[in-house]
Amino acid sequence: MNKKWYLYVNALSSLGSRMNLIACSALIFTFEHSAYWMTAFFVARQLGGMLFSPLAGMLADRMDRRRTMIASDLGAGLAILAIAFYPTPYVLIAAAFLNGMLYTLFHISFQASLPQIFGSEQLVQVNGLKVRLESLVGIMGFMLGGWLTDHYGYTIVIALDAASFLFSAWILMKLRWEEKGDNALATSSDADIRGKAASGFRVTLRYLRETPVLLTISLLAFLVSLSTSAYNYGLPFLADQLHGSDATLHGLMWTAMSVGGLIGSYVAVRLQVKLVNGMLVAYAVFSVGIVGAFAANHAVAVLLLLIFAGLFSGAAQVYESTLLQQAQNELRGKVMGVQGLLSRSGYFAGFLMAPFLAGAFTLLGMLAFAQLMFVAGLIGFGLYLVISPKKSKSAS
Repeated sequence: MNKKWYLYVNALSSLGSRMNLIACSALIFTFEHSAYWMTAFFVARQLGGMLFSPLAGMLADRMDRRRTMIASDLGAGLAILAIAFYPTPYVLIAAAFLNGMLYTLFHISFQASLPQIFGSEQLVQVNGLKVRLESLVGIMGFMLGGWLTDHYGYTIVIALDAASFLFSAWILMKLRWEEKGDNALATSSDADIRGKAASGFRVTLRYLRETPVLLTISLLAFLVSLSTSAYNYGLPFLADQLHGSDATLHGLMWTAMSVGGLIGSYVAVRLQVKLVNGMLVAYAVFSVGIVGAFAANHAVAVLLLLIFAGLFSGAAQVYESTLLQQAQNELRGKVMGVQGLLSRSGYFAGFLMAPFLAGAFTLLGMLAFAQLMFVAGLIGFGLYLVISPKKSKSAS
């Protein structure tokens, strides 16, 4: 089977997840105290991922990564199916917690495998294709999820999501690949790291300290997630403000960001820029665009600004994934586990803060606060990389 099927499998899982987000949001709005349950839903998903990320990184390095992905897909499919049969708040929250764990294991195993399958020299192109596929399924998934939810109800959408994970597991069972060597982001202690990879977390932290680019990406993950959690929480309420409880508009908002991501991933592959600089600048412009979207008061303007924001988000994802995948193979899963822990911690903090900030100020105030923190972090990490050139290898 063609190796690119590996990327299509990931996109298939993403299709169901995007539809499921719209359906679960609509289901939550049927519960009493929906704002409380919306917060609990997002927090449970991130808490599961946050607690499991370090172990997921170790499993990705020590076990067959294909098998961990199969197990993740099977578990996620069954957990989502439980929501369709028992659409209660507690089942929804439990499934969100479990899926946070399983998604983290799948994502780390998936990302860590790409250099071995395709080779390091193709990582920018492969990550560009990956983001384009995810953007395409986002365009279809969010729009289709909103339309199906409005016309047929959330149950069928949740069932289709479960089916997509089970089908993904079946496809992965048929896939095989040979491991390839890859050129890691080297430091003076690479040989020592190879000899001590089994010592785990301590060696991983040492490796990150000696590799400023990877340390920056790992720490930045907290602020990226804090920023993302703000608009993840806010978009359903923004759609509700503009058009009442309209799942179709909510889906169109995510579709708009996916359209932008598709364009951005295409452009990012063709730009000759230093990867770190491209990532930092793209994230900064994205932050401005997302604030503009929440400041707009007309649905069309909101959608256009979300396309703009999505364009730079897509480019940043290509650069970030490529840099992260250059970590030493023996430690790549653990490095991604640390990054995943910080990322999920950012989501956890963000979803806890968002309701209070939105209540104390407005949706726009909550969003602007998160983006100001994000931009301040981007500036700080950019300055850190500038003043430590001797420790950091340039990425191109």
